[in-house]
Amino acid sequence: MSYPRGGFAGIWAGILCALLWVAGIQPVFAHASLLSTFPEDGAVLQEAPTQVRLVFNEPVQITQLQVLDSNGRALPLENRVTRGEAPQGDLPQGIPEGVYIVSWRAISADSHPVSGSFVFLVGADPERVQTVRATQLQGRDPLYWPLVGVRWGIYLGSLFVVGVLGWWRLLRGQRSSFADSDRVSGAEPLSWAFATAWITLSLTVVAFSLHLAQLYPYFNGRELLGVMLSPYGWGTGLRLVGLGILIWACEGGAAWASGMGSVLVLGSFLPIGHALTSEYPAGTMALLGLHLAGSAFWLGGLWGLERLLSRESAPYPSVGIIQRFSDVATWAVPGLILAGVGMGGIHRGWDWDHPYGQYLWAKLLLVLMMVGLGAHNKFRLVPGLQQGGQAAGRSLRRIVRLELVGLMLVLALTSFLVAQAPPSNGRHGMGSPLESGWQTSCEESLNWPEGSLHLKILPCRPGENQIQVEVKGIPAQELTLGFSLPEHGIPPLRRTVAPDGPGQFVVENVPLALAGEWQIEVRLLVSDFAERRGQIAVSLRPNRSSH
Repeated sequence: MSYPRGGFAGIWAGILCALLWVAGIQPVFAHASLLSTFPEDGAVLQEAPTQVRLVFNEPVQITQLQVLDSNGRALPLENRVTRGEAPQGDLPQGIPEGVYIVSWRAISADSHPVSGSFVFLVGADPERVQTVRATQLQGRDPLYWPLVGVRWGIYLGSLFVVGVLGWWRLLRGQRSSFADSDRVSGAEPLSWAFATAWITLSLTVVAFSLHLAQLYPYFNGRELLGVMLSPYGWGTGLRLVGLGILIWACEGGAAWASGMGSVLVLGSFLPIGHALTSEYPAGTMALLGLHLAGSAFWLGGLWGLERLLSRESAPYPSVGIIQRFSDVATWAVPGLILAGVGMGGIHRGWDWDHPYGQYLWAKLLLVLMMVGLGAHNKFRLVPGLQQGGQAAGRSLRRIVRLELVGLMLVLALTSFLVAQAPPSNGRHGMGSPLESGWQTSCEESLNWPEGSLHLKILPCRPGENQIQVEVKGIPAQELTLGFSLPEHGIPPLRRTVAPDGPGQFVVENVPLALAGEWQIEVRLLVSDFAERRGQIAVSLRPNRSSH
């Protein structure tokens, strides 16, 4: 039985094309969204402000909030509020004229560090503001790309260690102890797992240090306890303990050590990231755990197959182990795919127009390509291997190596994916516009965790319209609506109104002159420090003439 080699070149070319395509995806560097600031970015103020205030779409923990004058000196801030949706600090009375830069760093609710800056001017030289703003926009977080690389190494190392130890136990049987590992063939995986565990532990420490550098540019150790008690700190601690147990297991620890260490290492990813801030955190964490366990099994098993096939020739003595791995992979790999698809659905992440969705689709495409290769292995190459086919063994080894490369690419995509805020982050509470596609009727609603908004347009035809809004569950003080028609290049036309009664707003004579898909930006002022945002689309049909 022989298998052509030309097909593998096509597969490599396909993966290369996928990588080039993915390279065009623009990353988004934020999780918690900054909705507004006081003073506003670029504001020119005749009178000195008395405080600075940030408004986010979710509670954050501020790790740095500073105001620098034109000489680079930090102004003292009193009465700081560092937790919640509206952190703030009071400025000294009567600060002098000049340009001021406000910079901030924070831990978002999903444990990711976020940061930013804005400028304002006290006095009458607005051109200086524009110059400073341009300078601020030129810089990006210099630690972003190092963290992406370190994060990829942590994912790859953690899953590899867990998977390889699982493969080692498959070789030795369920009842063997670690103490007699030197008397069992196949002990080579222990040395690989030992070295990888140490490297991954070191990368975890490096990643933690880089995150501290992101959060605290002048870290002096006092903030360490607060970071360690955060979800990110708990996750990092669990991983370090789990990797330590796995290192002990590789050196002859107790039989339970590999299982306990593996659970801790995989579990360390659950409190860090988007699962924590999803609508269904418990379900999302369960799906993530299954997804990680399946990925570790796949990675470790492929590595084990490659090592076996590179040392054996026909007739293959380990064909029974290969068949067993293939049988388990038949249900384990689809399971991890379904878990990933389920998490994508919870995060509403399959929107192609959102960077999170683009990375998610790219990841799914690569995984499906690898599943196709796995099916080819199971139904064609493994039966040929059982018949002692030398060509089948060579082909299987090449495809297994290709799958290993594919898995490493999938983990690289995951490193970028977790740096994107999923669309679900902007669907509830104060946040960016809804990402679910445009609604198309003249009565639409927006929902937040604590209440809702219902909007009605009358008569819902091109021309002047009345907008009726009812708000429930939210103490709304003021409503601002922005009406735009992008297909005709019409920028937002804004109307701000006070309530006519509790939760009742009416906007008269809104000139929606043209037919088309009108986008309505909703801003609901809740207090001096908080607001709710959303976006609705309404389709206005042309007026029909009578017949």
